[in-house]
Amino acid sequence: MVASASLTLAAIHGFVWYRQRSALASLMFCLMATATAGMAACELWMMSVQSPHEYNHALQCFNILRWMITLSMVGFVHYYLGTGRMWLALSVCGVRTLGLLLNFTLTPNIYYSSISELRKIMFLGKSVTIVEGTPNPLMFVGQFSLILLAVYLVDATVRGHRLGIHRSLIVGTSMLVFVMALSVQTFLVLWESMDTPITTSIFFMGIIATMGLELSNDMVRAAILANNLQNREYELHRERQLTDAIFESAPGMLYLHAREGQIVRWNSQHEKITGYSNEETKLMKAKDLFLPEDLPKLNRSWDRAFSKGSDEVVVDLIRKDGQAIRHLFTMVRVEVRGKPHLVGIGVDLSSQRALAIESAHHNEEMAQLAQMASMSELSSSIAHELNQPLTIILSNAQAAQRLLTHEKPDIKELQEILDDIVSADIRAADVIKKLRTILSRGEPTLELVDPMDLFDNAISLAQADVDASGVFISKKITSNLPQLYADRIPVEQVLLNLIKNACDAMEGTAPPSRHLSLSCKKDSGFIQFSVQDNGCGLPEDFERIFDAFHSTKPSGLGLGLAISRTIIRAHGGQLWAEPAKDRGAIFHFTLPLDASNS
Repeated sequence: MVASASLTLAAIHGFVWYRQRSALASLMFCLMATATAGMAACELWMMSVQSPHEYNHALQCFNILRWMITLSMVGFVHYYLGTGRMWLALSVCGVRTLGLLLNFTLTPNIYYSSISELRKIMFLGKSVTIVEGTPNPLMFVGQFSLILLAVYLVDATVRGHRLGIHRSLIVGTSMLVFVMALSVQTFLVLWESMDTPITTSIFFMGIIATMGLELSNDMVRAAILANNLQNREYELHRERQLTDAIFESAPGMLYLHAREGQIVRWNSQHEKITGYSNEETKLMKAKDLFLPEDLPKLNRSWDRAFSKGSDEVVVDLIRKDGQAIRHLFTMVRVEVRGKPHLVGIGVDLSSQRALAIESAHHNEEMAQLAQMASMSELSSSIAHELNQPLTIILSNAQAAQRLLTHEKPDIKELQEILDDIVSADIRAADVIKKLRTILSRGEPTLELVDPMDLFDNAISLAQADVDASGVFISKKITSNLPQLYADRIPVEQVLLNLIKNACDAMEGTAPPSRHLSLSCKKDSGFIQFSVQDNGCGLPEDFERIFDAFHSTKPSGLGLGLAISRTIIRAHGGQLWAEPAKDRGAIFHFTLPLDASNS
């Protein structure tokens, strides 16, 4: 019964190990169960021997199988629980091996110094053979190996319990109980304190039953986990199909890239938009699709998205053929395999750009009409306010001229006329001062701004004019520029005015050659902004372009540069122009880094 049960369990777990070679605990269990079946056969052999010599052979085979069981039991605890101390395991195996060697070198064996006789007894209703002889003191080597095995099991159980391995308590305790029981039974039989045959295999069968139950529970749990895993894989497959459908149905270019900038995934729209194949995209990084001068802007946007969770940026995407297409990129931070990534969509703004250009033209026309109406009203107001004092000045001056033609002019009357002229002049000056007060904006409201943001916002405001003029913009920005104090809106208007003037100046330049260069650098406590075009250049007396109401454009009012210089001077900076080396003009202005200089 013990042999058949042991071999059945050995076959099951031997097959488990064969299918999964990493399941070494199942291999140890298979070896132990097989050895237990062999031990049961040896015990049956010893119960039916006819001579001391035959009993000695059976006992030697029994000892080999017991050595095999001990080693496989130690191996099972090591691989299944993983909590036993290695030096204790080696000590158990070493002492058990020493006992095996002594069994083959001693006569007749390690258990008996001599065998006196065999006699028959009744055991479980059957007549069986037992041996009588002189016990060998060296049998304590084998008993000592069982004590070491017990210590090893106690240590492994306690350590496993402390580590929270619940199965260690069941496995370790049951194995310890059966080992101690078989040790007592073997000791009593060999010292003839019990009149029964050796039945160690029954105790080992108890150990095997406990081990087999735990392994079977593991197999059941593994089957449940495998079923759950299969269901999860099916759900993941459905989720992946849904994700793929979302990726492919997106109206724009859906993307996923890592923190390092490596492109992880694009939808199928990217090949049509960028011109790059999937194989080419795998070797690229996100920054490879943009102009170098736009990378600082992109890096700031990426940093904000990774730190705050989301962001968006408008920038030109460079196709494989070199064509620049304006895109709006939105991005959201996600975790992929525990690492931060950005997922987002890029929307082509070319169609919106055309509509924006047309709308901007209409807005510009309306603005010009409103400006003309305002200037007309302003000129009427100025004319009305200044007409009376100027008329008084003119009439009094003419009267004074007539008096001076007399031989003896009336000095008193001349004095009165000059007094009237002075009074009228003072009144005219008051009128101008009043109008200037009305039109003056006052002191600038300073705030801490990023020079790059000033450029980006101005370019965004001027984008319609830039696109309509077919101008290509390049930026040369010194890295790590400090922030400065400025009134953001007026300074952006200055940059906007310079950019628009540059676009107008390049109307006579062939469209493919229209190039606008924007640069920014730090210079002795100031930040210097420069706008360079390759247009018609500056007039000979180009300093006059900063005078109010002086314009080189037929439809110009001649106020833009004058107002711009006033704004920059109010900030404590300077605005000036100079001819470019080859062609065109360069406009520079500076803003102080220290707010106290503004």
